[in-house]
Amino acid sequence: MIGALAWLAALLIATGDLSQPTPGHPPVGPGDASYTYTIGAFSPEYDLPAAGSYTLPAIDHIEDHTLLDGDGHPTQLAALKRDRIAVVAFIYTTCGEAAGCPLADAILQRIDRKLAADPSLAARVRLLTISFDPQRDTPQRMAVLRTAFAPQTDWVFLTTTDDQQLAPILDDFGQRVAKLYYEDGTWTGLYRHVLKVFLLDEQNRVRNIYSTGLMSPELVLNDVRTLVQERQQTR
Repeated sequence: MIGALAWLAALLIATGDLSQPTPGHPPVGPGDASYTYTIGAFSPEYDLPAAGSYTLPAIDHIEDHTLLDGDGHPTQLAALKRDRIAVVAFIYTTCGEAAGCPLADAILQRIDRKLAADPSLAARVRLLTISFDPQRDTPQRMAVLRTAFAPQTDWVFLTTTDDQQLAPILDDFGQRVAKLYYEDGTWTGLYRHVLKVFLLDEQNRVRNIYSTGLMSPELVLNDVRTLVQERQQTR
């Protein structure tokens, strides 16, 4: 699956504009070829604790934000969630690092399929994929990506109008990204970023943050079920 996603990323790169000159930015240097900080996919070698047998303290709280859906219509994060749990991944479609954005996409697809097999749980969860490359990841391109993944649950692919609209969203989540430039100031088309997937509860509180060193569909779904049980116990 990851190989197919890398192919899709290569196709999108070929149709994208990678040559926007922006002088005054640090150029690409030694070590920047591996521009996404990853250490490989996580594969648990132990039995996960029973869902609900542990707690997930709130890490942060996310405000409401405006995004664009696949039809280019403005929508709000709160409206998308509607008091549901959300799994949120930040990606850009031209990422060619197999252990980067394509890995996040693949894991969300596996979560999507597992949720589809459990309709009662799926009704309480929303999967959100948000691009941090609004220049190239238009609503139309995000709609193409959604078609490629053929979601079986309520999984949406979102972008923003521009960097100005995007910036407060990234700041709120603590998702840092930086464009990489050649010495002549031309953008390489690449971003340096830490791959993150966020788990939000019904109140928009961040309850866990996963990266490639600690991210698997089984772990994410275990945490989702833990939040569901927590909510049931407080009612």
